[in-house]
Amino acid sequence: MVATLSVGMWEALEPSSSGILCGRYFNGPCPYASPVMPSLPLPEPWPKLKRKILAEAKPSQREHDEINTYMTGMRGSLEEALRKDGIDADVEIHGSVARDTWLVGQRDIDTFIILRRGSGRRDLLRVNEAVKRFVGEGWVEAYAEHPYVKKEMGGFEVEFIPCFRAEVGRGLISSTDRSPLHTGYLLPRLTDPLRDDIRVLKAFMRGIGVYGAEIKVGGFSGYLCELLVLAHGSFAALIEAAANWSDHPIIQLEKGVDPAKFREPLVVVDPVDANRNVASAVTETVLWTFVVAARAFSKKPSEGFFTPEAHDASRLEEELGNRGVDFLFIVIPDEDPPVPDTLWGQLYRTEKALGRALVERGFKVFRSATWSDEAERHIFVYELEAITLPPVVKRVGPPVRLVKDSEDFLSRYIGSPDLVSGPWIEGAKWWVEVRRRNAFTREHLREALVNGYEELGVPKRLADLLGKGGGVYVNLEITPELRGEFPRFLEGFLRGRPDWLG
Repeated sequence: MVATLSVGMWEALEPSSSGILCGRYFNGPCPYASPVMPSLPLPEPWPKLKRKILAEAKPSQREHDEINTYMTGMRGSLEEALRKDGIDADVEIHGSVARDTWLVGQRDIDTFIILRRGSGRRDLLRVNEAVKRFVGEGWVEAYAEHPYVKKEMGGFEVEFIPCFRAEVGRGLISSTDRSPLHTGYLLPRLTDPLRDDIRVLKAFMRGIGVYGAEIKVGGFSGYLCELLVLAHGSFAALIEAAANWSDHPIIQLEKGVDPAKFREPLVVVDPVDANRNVASAVTETVLWTFVVAARAFSKKPSEGFFTPEAHDASRLEEELGNRGVDFLFIVIPDEDPPVPDTLWGQLYRTEKALGRALVERGFKVFRSATWSDEAERHIFVYELEAITLPPVVKRVGPPVRLVKDSEDFLSRYIGSPDLVSGPWIEGAKWWVEVRRRNAFTREHLREALVNGYEELGVPKRLADLLGKGGGVYVNLEITPELRGEFPRFLEGFLRGRPDWLG
């Protein structure tokens, strides 16, 4: 047996046939390795490009010193405040800052207030109240499994997350208890070359739009990026493997439960908790976007994967006017939106509900998307085959063999003022043509959404906002709303493909 680098609780693993330390790997040959695994070659000019990406993504020594100085002072002050409130806890920094895998421009500090064994869930709320007093006004209360506090302080976005002291294999009281274990698992295994490759992967994920486990993205968390690079040994090896992924790839760095129990599109078993899939947030769309990007990058590395080129949005009005299809925009003003994860959950449910309402009214919806500045307005975009529906619609009736149903169908339509043609028999069923009663108007749609929000699945808060001040616009009527970041979003929606796809 060959032992992995360990904090003391993880099992030993069998060496692979090549002598490299590997975890279990499904859906292909096992590439998961210790940091000594050599990088797979990528085409030129990858080595030069990698140096350029790192120069832009890796924080300078000055930035390291700045964040370390702030964290040291903040931790000491918070520990003293907690002691005065009679809270028996340790204050620790975890996440990418603690593991030195953060990117330039990321100024998030994950501060964990770790309650010792014997504390209860009521103590989590006590911690939050103590933190609110410590940070003063301007805090925001966010929610994961339980509430935690966020505030911008000293130029950093600081999250104060209460949790309980945990040990591997002893069970968890709350889901946030894992984070200190993640740091404990990774720190002995991460080398400077691995940290560089993790930063490159994060920059790559961000460039192709799949970085972040929040609901808005449904993508790869920072911890997941760290595990993927650690498992493969390098960014290049991960790209080579991902380019060949097929359905339901499963990655397991440590022995544990059967990973087949997880049903998500991508499975990466948490090495500190075998009952958790670290990749559970990754949607099917995001997974395959990453796979296709890996295929393209492995053939032709370019800076476009990391820094998408800026596109000219000045021709949006021309594009909207000459597309040959119609665009429906629903704009909802919102002066007091909830925290982003809650907001985007509401927005995505609303996008689907609006789409269903359109289809039920006879529209053919090609695509839809949602944009929000998360501060004051949300815009739903629907690409329709046509905004004008024909005045007549063909409807199918029951099979002719069903006598009672046929009689009811005939009595309903023969003599009806809506009947245009029929009933007639086509194949084995009755058919009619009738006048369309609910031709599209803005008020019809608004009324359906506002009054029928429960049936459609639109959150009441957004339905109320739409009814009070929302707008429904067609094609160029959206022009007054082409401001802020929305034009860039709309240009990307109209283009329909990422730059790196060619």
